[in-house]
Amino acid sequence: MREDGEAGMAYYISRASERKFSDVPGIPGLQQALLVGHEHGAAHLEVSLYQLAPGATTGWTRCPFEESWVITGGTGEAAYAGVRYELGSGDYGVAPVGVAHALSAGDEGLTWIGVRAPKPPTFDGARSRISAKASPGENLGRPSETDPRHRFVGHFDDSDMAPYAQLSMPGYHGPNIKNISVRMMVDQLLGAQHHTVFVCEIAPKSGPGRAAKVHYHPFEEIYYFTSGGMRGTLDGKDEVIQTGDLVWVGTDGTHGFVNERDEPARWVEVQSPIPPTSDAFFFPDDWRKLPEEH
Repeated sequence: MREDGEAGMAYYISRASERKFSDVPGIPGLQQALLVGHEHGAAHLEVSLYQLAPGATTGWTRCPFEESWVITGGTGEAAYAGVRYELGSGDYGVAPVGVAHALSAGDEGLTWIGVRAPKPPTFDGARSRISAKASPGENLGRPSETDPRHRFVGHFDDSDMAPYAQLSMPGYHGPNIKNISVRMMVDQLLGAQHHTVFVCEIAPKSGPGRAAKVHYHPFEEIYYFTSGGMRGTLDGKDEVIQTGDLVWVGTDGTHGFVNERDEPARWVEVQSPIPPTSDAFFFPDDWRKLPEEH
């Protein structure tokens, strides 16, 4: 790993033990703990933890990026023009570029993992938040993927996780990543065009050759560990990842993981830009095996 923020950085780890929240200027009651962003080497995304005080709101806004969230605690509400959704743990959603939206906290406050993609602009005079007129609408209750009226939101439950198997998703399916379960959340089906968010889990006792072999991508991604942990090989270096840690890997940054523990390893994964439908995963060992032709 190169120095923090150095151009061409291969990976960055945000440790749970070093996390600090600070007030977000101009939004009373909102605190942010930046996990990875421009200052850490990211070119395509920004990921933070947020906590909103009881009764507080982010205010109605439009942004020059997509903004998605995965609710981790508390209660609240997500509002778009003409429609509102009640929020609780496991709910998720996305506000597409330029779409007016607001998040509000209930009596328990509200906490979430937040993603912005593309990352907020950093050039002189850039605007990241443009206030919008409040447009409260019909309350459709908690997000439901069986209600055809619902847009931009969904709900995750532990029972959604499929049995462990080889990885099969757009961009790659095959034996180099196995003993894994994936549940998509934010993607193009939900309305995102610049990033994906999903839950992954790797089975216990998935050692070398039984988890994720070293690979790289033509996009950036993060792993935010919500339970368990894994041992990673990141840019050729061994790293131990614990619950609450976040790993960011840059474009072409090599990474692989094994789970040698007695418990599953689960994380929230984000990819940006959205991966291509093929040739999204490259495994160096497979390419090294190819013969030279003369």
